[in-house]
Amino acid sequence: MKIFLLKAITIITVALVTLALICSCTSVKQIEYYSQKENYISTSGTVTHMSYNKDSTALYLEFDELSHTFDDSCFKIVGENLKIVQANGIDYKINLGDRIDFITAPRYFGDGYVMPIVAVSINGESLLDFDEGYENLIIWLSK
Repeated sequence: MKIFLLKAITIITVALVTLALICSCTSVKQIEYYSQKENYISTSGTVTHMSYNKDSTALYLEFDELSHTFDDSCFKIVGENLKIVQANGIDYKINLGDRIDFITAPRYFGDGYVMPIVAVSINGESLLDFDEGYENLIIWLSK
């Protein structure tokens, strides 16, 4: 019985350490990818869904008729970038059916298919510019 318990604890410990290493590697790869400005592209799409998560720390936008092909059509605005677009009126300036321009890096990490938005504008009005949005995303990812 003691040997069985010792083996079980060893297996669990190895599994947890392996999981921690995998998560750590994914986080490093994510920051490395999003830190490279050449990975970002300008695109546009028609808003088909717009909602906040439960604690209002992220705004999720889904698009149709995207001008580029992505693995998914769901994007998010988080951290300081969310505060900026809210202060600039995103909640009443963008509605379902509106066509907006935005900048994103077309890769996602983890089990969600959500890509970050680091710049957004509608009808030529910028609600978040790229330089500020990019810097804020890198800071948010580093936390």
